[in-house]
Amino acid sequence: MNCKPGDLAYLSSDCVNEGVIVEVLSAGAIVGIDSPTWHCKSKTPIHCTMQISGKEVWTTEICIEDRYLRPINGALLHDEVKDEVTA
Repeated sequence: MNCKPGDLAYLSSDCVNEGVIVEVLSAGAIVGIDSPTWHCKSKTPIHCTMQISGKEVWTTEICIEDRYLRPINGALLHDEVKDEVTA
């Protein structure tokens, strides 16, 4: 998993709201999604589609799949490393 509760993270380029910073609050759940998800909070509204009704809304609290989150901690994730540096 990319994140844990208490982390600040940004939404990755695979997400409609790319670059929005969120705080990871707790483990979340999205019906029909088996991958890890997080309940997150943002200071700015995030555009999303409600799962059950299909209604589009702007909200500051949302469940997001872990794969769309990149923690802000200074360390690169494996898929963000572009080139190796040789000694």
